[in-house]
Amino acid sequence: MTGPEAARASAIGQAVISIATFRRPALLTELLSVCVGQVRELGRSVRIVVVDNDPARSAGEVVAAFPEVEYVAEPEPGIAAARNRGLDALTARDDAIIFIDDDEVPADGWLRALIGYADATGADVVTGPVEPLIDDRVPSWIIRGGFWRRQHQTTGASPDSVATNNTLLRLSAWRRHEYRFSQALSMKGGSDTEFFKNIRAGSAVSVLWCGDAVVKEHVLPERANAKWLFRRAIRIGNINARYRGRVNAFVSGLARIAVGAPYVAVDLLIHRQPMARSWNMLAHGVGMAGNALSIDVVEYRRVKSGA
Repeated sequence: MTGPEAARASAIGQAVISIATFRRPALLTELLSVCVGQVRELGRSVRIVVVDNDPARSAGEVVAAFPEVEYVAEPEPGIAAARNRGLDALTARDDAIIFIDDDEVPADGWLRALIGYADATGADVVTGPVEPLIDDRVPSWIIRGGFWRRQHQTTGASPDSVATNNTLLRLSAWRRHEYRFSQALSMKGGSDTEFFKNIRAGSAVSVLWCGDAVVKEHVLPERANAKWLFRRAIRIGNINARYRGRVNAFVSGLARIAVGAPYVAVDLLIHRQPMARSWNMLAHGVGMAGNALSIDVVEYRRVKSGA
């Protein structure tokens, strides 16, 4: 099919914006306000579903202020459990699910761009940029070092990896196998990366980048420090190692450490601070070697208080 017939065949009827949240009432309120406004402006059938991963159901009061928004609870702790509950909330009438995080805010025209690009191209997966929202609490060395630069690609490119922070998934592609987010990775992270790798490996799936579908992510104060940045980079190394053999991951990790460590030292001498490229190379190497030795960062561990 070509022309108008192809456009009709690839058009998304009803979409679902799926938001997993855990004890971020102020950020969730901001996100829902923007999403509801963009759905109204778009004038198309789009459901908004919030999955509350707090056993105390703290997001219920926030969602109650938005009559258009649906609320479901998932008491099982972990991001994978919350994302899977979002999949369970899908109906036969839904054609696509849109994932966005609870610490993000869509830029103007985000929803129109994301769905419009999926309609125009027929892509199974459309993902876009995540840009940082930086305030005065973020130390200047983090900004100068480029620690919050995210991947940017040309519209129409096919990215190597996909996350759930700004992504549309056409359900016709998902329903072929109905993959789930791995509970084994729920506390370690990376379940979204694995989820989309499975979808792409299972059949011919088109994944495209839409540069106009922008969301902005709050740089939270607890993440604006060297310890958190290093642990996050180690975790990314852990994730990357999962897709290599144990020996390959270990050797590759050591190579990154051997190259990254001297560069970090040079950065400290020349720039008087760490720079993201060298820092991440070193930390990714630590994470890859650590994974090969069954040592992983557990990013989303919760204590009894739920923190």
